Amino acid sequence: MSHESSNSPTALCPHFGVCGGCASQDIPYPEQLDRKASVLEKLFAPYWDGGIEVCASPAIWNYRNKVDLNFARKRYDEPPPKDFVKETVLGFTRKGKWYWPLQVDECLIGPDGLGELLAAVRGWQQAAGLRAFDSRTKDGLLRALLVREGRRTGQKMVALMTTDGPLNTDPFVKAVKGAFDATSIYRGVFHGLSQGSFADELELLDGNAAIEEELHIPDGDEERRARFRISPMSFFQTNTVGTEVLYGLIREWVRAVSPSVLYDLYGGAGGIAFSCADLAPVIRSVENVEAATADGLANAELNGVDNVFFTTQKMKNYLLDVLNSGGMEPTCAAVVDPPRSGMHPKAVKRLLEARPPHLLYVSCKPTVFVRELPAFLEQYTLTGMKAVDLFPHTPHVEVLAYMTLR
Repeated sequence: MSHESSNSPTALCPHFGVCGGCASQDIPYPEQLDRKASVLEKLFAPYWDGGIEVCASPAIWNYRNKVDLNFARKRYDEPPPKDFVKETVLGFTRKGKWYWPLQVDECLIGPDGLGELLAAVRGWQQAAGLRAFDSRTKDGLLRALLVREGRRTGQKMVALMTTDGPLNTDPFVKAVKGAFDATSIYRGVFHGLSQGSFADELELLDGNAAIEEELHIPDGDEERRARFRISPMSFFQTNTVGTEVLYGLIREWVRAVSPSVLYDLYGGAGGIAFSCADLAPVIRSVENVEAATADGLANAELNGVDNVFFTTQKMKNYLLDVLNSGGMEPTCAAVVDPPRSGMHPKAVKRLLEARPPHLLYVSCKPTVFVRELPAFLEQYTLTGMKAVDLFPHTPHVEVLAYMTLR
């Protein structure tokens, strides 16, 4: 089932209202944007007295290029007998009940064709007699199913995450290929207890070691294209076409401030860096995950870019090294795009000591950023705020705060 962007859905997901994912599929999309803008304006009212435009996602259905589904033991309204063999379900969790698994047959914001894949994997699991791993009893094999898609390239990846143990993977590969045009199929083994798509070891079962995605980033009347390698554990923004809008705004800002050096802090695999590589002589991308740096180096070669330099280091340590080596250049600019948890307090302190003259903070959790903002405003003037809706039908939104050194 494929949906195009529209003001209101023709039909809601069969799991809407029960699934813990979408919260507002029943609200027309323009109204969703208005509500998000209103929430942001109230949140930032002490620091910003203007409106905050929320840029729409070009797609509001099947926009996610990555979903993680968990295998779990079914819960029952009435506790079953002790010797009862619980069914294995594959899906997400119930709204307001993170501990209660919900079997899903479809996800209208996930990659196109996901429903057919889930049916095939569920059929394989039942035929093979395999069960979900239980962290309390330590029995069972299946943990998670990771699905990734290159929306612009059409390339797709499926990774089955399990605990350690023998597994004939041939029937799994056959089931996937019969229902889903996967160009890359993996098995991952995870030895820990956490739930999610984690892997200590990865085995390529079929196809290519990685898939590729391409971004078409607005650039005035034209567009800049950048291509990215995506491996199973790569970080990549989950809404490809929404990310193009976001990176287009970042390009506008970089072009306007024209830095001699652009610091891409929390740079991941170089999404922002490569989107802006033609606008600054030198770009320094910093990330603390080695796999992301490896992807970044591969992406540099893929795009023929030689002015992006990657460092794998914790941000607070990197910024301390910058200060100890003379600080940031007086004509530089910095883009800060931290995880949902925000910046480490020492990283904030050291970034302020480094005093980049132009600063763009990109936040995927505005309620965390608003707590950090007062520290920045001791030295910076907030010159603009915008937002991009990377997550239609959910409360989440990406915020950009433009700041200049006083």
